[in-house]
Amino acid sequence: MSQKEQNEENISNNVQSEMLEQGDIFFFYRPKVRSEQVRGIEDIRRFFMVLAPEQEQGLGKSIYRLFVIGKKSLPEIRESEARSSERYWARVGGIFEDPKELANELQSDEFRKGDAARPVGEGKYAIIKHRDHAELAYILELPKEPGEAQKELGIEKEASYIITVINPNKPAPKGYPSAEESPTYPDSILKEEFSTDESFVPLSRNLRLIDYQNAQIILIGAREGRDVVKKEVGIEIQEEENESQQQQTSDIFTKLKVQRDKVPIKPLIEGKLE
Repeated sequence: MSQKEQNEENISNNVQSEMLEQGDIFFFYRPKVRSEQVRGIEDIRRFFMVLAPEQEQGLGKSIYRLFVIGKKSLPEIRESEARSSERYWARVGGIFEDPKELANELQSDEFRKGDAARPVGEGKYAIIKHRDHAELAYILELPKEPGEAQKELGIEKEASYIITVINPNKPAPKGYPSAEESPTYPDSILKEEFSTDESFVPLSRNLRLIDYQNAQIILIGAREGRDVVKKEVGIEIQEEENESQQQQTSDIFTKLKVQRDKVPIKPLIEGKLE
C-alpha cells in the first residue's frame, strides 16, 4: 500500500479528518540589505514559505504559492491554547505556474547578488480538514535535523498549524496589518465565501482561498512531533530515507529550478545561518 493510500485509510478511520491537499513545502529567508553576515533573525528581511501541491490535487495545473511570513518565523507551538500574540499573519506574495518565475522572484537581486533568498528547508506537507478547521502539517526533509537556522525561524522537524483566512470584507483585526493591496478575489468568491461577520474564515470551507495574490492568512501552532500528528490528525508524512541522495536531488534545485551556484546552501544542507 502506498503512503497516499495509507493516509486515506487512516483518515477514513477518523471521521473528523479529511485530506484536502498534499505536496512539497519549501522555506527561504532573505537577508537585510547588505548584511555582511546573518547572525540571527535581526539580520533577516523576509521569511518565505512555498507550497507546491501535487498535480493530481484537482487544480488541473501546477501551481506554486509563495507566502511572506509576517514575523519572520513560524509561530511557537504550545500545549495550551495559543495566545493572540502567537497567531502569526502571512500573505500570499505570489501565485506561479512556472517554477522558473518563482525562482526568479526569490533570486531577484534588488541590490546585489548576496541579497538573494537562501533556501533553509524543504519537505512534504499536507492540508487536512480536522474537525471544524484546516491544519497545515509538514515534515522537514532537508536539513535532516533542524539546525541554528531552522530554530531561529521556528521551523520544526515536524509540526502542524491551524490555518485561517482573513476576511477582506471586514476591517483588519486588531493586531494585524491592513493589506497594502487588496486580495485579487473575484466577486463570486467575495460574495460566496466572505459574506459573513466573521473576521477569520476557516480554510476548510474552500481551499482555493489561498490561490489568490495578497490573500491574508493566520497561522496558529497546533501540535508538533511525528507521533502526535499521526495520532491526532490521522496522517503520516513520509520523508526520503537516503540523505546523500536527497541532497543531490533536492527539490529546491530540481523542481523549483533554483540555481545551486547562485545561493548559499549551508542553511539548507547544514542548518547554518549564512
